[in-house]
Amino acid sequence: MSLQEISRTNAAANRVSVIRSVYATIHPLTRPLPQKRIVPRVSWLIYVLLLCGVALACYRRPVTDDFDRYMYEAIVLGQHQSTAEVYATVKHESPRAEASTILDSPDHLAKLEPLYKIRPLYIFLIEAISAAGISVQHAINLISAASLLGIGIALGVWTRRLMLSALLVVSALIAVLGRMGTPDALSAAVVIFALLAITRERIDLGCVLLLLSVWIRTDNVIVLGLALPILCWRHLPSWKLVAYLLAGAASVLVINRIAGNYGWTVLFRWSFLPGAHSPGDIHAQVTLREYVVVLASSLASLSGHLSIWVFLGLTAWAGSRRSRRLLLVAALGVAAHFVLYPSPEDRYLVWAYLVAAIAFVEWASVRHSAQIAWTGHSPAA
Repeated sequence: MSLQEISRTNAAANRVSVIRSVYATIHPLTRPLPQKRIVPRVSWLIYVLLLCGVALACYRRPVTDDFDRYMYEAIVLGQHQSTAEVYATVKHESPRAEASTILDSPDHLAKLEPLYKIRPLYIFLIEAISAAGISVQHAINLISAASLLGIGIALGVWTRRLMLSALLVVSALIAVLGRMGTPDALSAAVVIFALLAITRERIDLGCVLLLLSVWIRTDNVIVLGLALPILCWRHLPSWKLVAYLLAGAASVLVINRIAGNYGWTVLFRWSFLPGAHSPGDIHAQVTLREYVVVLASSLASLSGHLSIWVFLGLTAWAGSRRSRRLLLVAALGVAAHFVLYPSPEDRYLVWAYLVAAIAFVEWASVRHSAQIAWTGHSPAA
């Protein structure tokens, strides 16, 4: 080895030595100062207070231009008033209702109601709360805000990561449910609690909650039909599994019969193919071309919103087998719902978004704990 090579080697060794000494000096300063661990009860108290604050803000600042909330009010008021009286009240209650061309007569109001009467448990809760002296609109606001609070509690219990759960609840996509005058927040809360019960091996409780969710939104029968064979078949005897499935299907048939539901064709054309003045006037069938055009257009609109949740779900799927069956229920549920009702609105799919987020948080928590066990300290330290 030449003298030049030896000198270069020695210089490199000196530089490495200097870098190591500087790192050894600085590294202890980068570690967080020791802190006392917050008592779990205090953490939960802070978390619940935060959720209550968010729920209160949602209750006081509802989405007032939501057309659905006035239809549910009309159905509740219609229990004790004539259609003409209800129309006079609802039509002039908001600028959105005033400007609506589909709500321009008592007759058209009556023809719209079957589209909303298929949420009997939600309507019953509105009636029960308003019977206590609260206005119908405030009852609707209270149900949505309380449901958002319930979603937050379910997330905290499930993940045991209160900070991450709080970030999920206050995210715009989730928090807006607490401000809307629709049954979507209540539906998502009941479905999440049902899946939580099933994962904690409270199978019958979870199945009963899923059955109840069908009476909030009939499309939750999709979740029931997927969760039972995928999540519950190992824990339930065959006869009970079939009984729950039949009860779900029978619930949908009974609800549609009582509500006078128009059927899928009318719902599809009314939602995605404008032209009719009221759903009662729709008689044409949906062509394959019309369906494909609506499906493609809605998918293009929804794909941007779905991407982050797909990423979370795929990451959790690849990293852990524990949540795969739950993620399968969510993925198939989203696909089935979109095929049957290709709406670009996220509110129908929030329960599945939450499942993907929960699976990701659980995977990340397990990985973090494994790294601590392997290295002896937190990677962030």
